[in-house]
Amino acid sequence: GFDMIRLAVLASAPQDATQIDLAGEVEGDGRLAELVDRLGARLGCRRVTRFVPVDTHLPERAVRMSPLAEAPAATPWTMPQPQAETPPEAPPTRPLRLFARPELVEVVAEVPEGPPLRFRWRRVMHDVARAEGPERIAPEWWRRPEDADRPTRDYYRVEDAAGRRYWIFREGLYGRESGLPVWYLHGLFG
Repeated sequence: GFDMIRLAVLASAPQDATQIDLAGEVEGDGRLAELVDRLGARLGCRRVTRFVPVDTHLPERAVRMSPLAEAPAATPWTMPQPQAETPPEAPPTRPLRLFARPELVEVVAEVPEGPPLRFRWRRVMHDVARAEGPERIAPEWWRRPEDADRPTRDYYRVEDAAGRRYWIFREGLYGRESGLPVWYLHGLFG
């Protein structure tokens, strides 16, 4: 056994820790790790967060916030491969910005199950120039029993006459789940 070990440092200098890959090249410049450390020291480690994907098809539950310092390395989030007929300049199918809560809108549609022709949001009337959809999303009754009674959503990507794009959904299927479905604006494109 050992009773004592003594370590003498004759010269020292700061050395930045860098991670190298199998080819011997440095991965990144380490500035992100420094930033996370500084923010964690000032704000608290649990306040520096990142998005972590969640296996669900409901837009408002698709990601959750997780502390960056405590979370394990994220599994890569693979984007679905575009279909061969989809041009690369095609607009995204989901908006870049989702609202915390969908906002109620008043909609005029030609038929009850059809896309909106006009909608009023925040007291401003928007004439729809183009509409795509619907994308039908049913509640996840198998995960949460309380969601079993929630109505189905039909999402539409609409563009107004000024070129602004919106993600609107109708909650409730006309005649089956609701006599008068309710419309919401859930997100904005761009």
